[in-house]
Amino acid sequence: MIEGIRTITTQSEHGYMTYFDDGNPSNPSFWKPYNSETTQWRGINNKALAYHESYIDLSGYELEDLTVAPISVIVQDPGIYQYSGLPDVFAMYDLVSMERLSETDLATIKSGMTTEVQNAPGMALGPLDRAQIIYGQFRLFAQNTTVAGLPTMMLNSRTVRFGSGNATAVSKLWCYRIIAFVSTPANNDRLTIPAATFVLNVDVMKESELPYMMRLKRSYELATGN
Repeated sequence: MIEGIRTITTQSEHGYMTYFDDGNPSNPSFWKPYNSETTQWRGINNKALAYHESYIDLSGYELEDLTVAPISVIVQDPGIYQYSGLPDVFAMYDLVSMERLSETDLATIKSGMTTEVQNAPGMALGPLDRAQIIYGQFRLFAQNTTVAGLPTMMLNSRTVRFGSGNATAVSKLWCYRIIAFVSTPANNDRLTIPAATFVLNVDVMKESELPYMMRLKRSYELATGN
């Protein structure tokens, strides 16, 4: 019996990254991890954005024609966010998506986070379909100006949770940690991100045939972007 209330998780290791910008406009600038072989943290060329990708495997439920309905989502990230550059702010997005995001999708998220534009994923005029973002958490971090012993510490100044909360029949849920800087960092600026765990409490249930087939069709469309 695999129906009922379940807790499913995925983890993100800590990130330690430096910004590369050699001043040559012919070369890309980007956040790069200190050791790309042992971390899934990555940067995107010519975008002040770093991200981590993981997933939760739901294929066992899919094989049994079961629906997974989220009850609650928590992102546990004990630790300190640090940035060594000049005073700046960055946005932190934690997302649970039915669709795997491309680097183009991620770059669009960065484009939606500027001093003039504030379009979070799934919001009006923002990137991505709201239905595909099951859960989102936005936090705005500003540089510490009060704790003298840790001047690189970033402090959370705003937290907003969003998302559709939709039930799904997809085979994977894709989980992202995305950091988007408002201003472009300087060469060799350093960024430290604590390890984190996505904790989803879900209801695994058997729906009647017609509602399940409709949900399966919609989940496929959202998962493939069609």
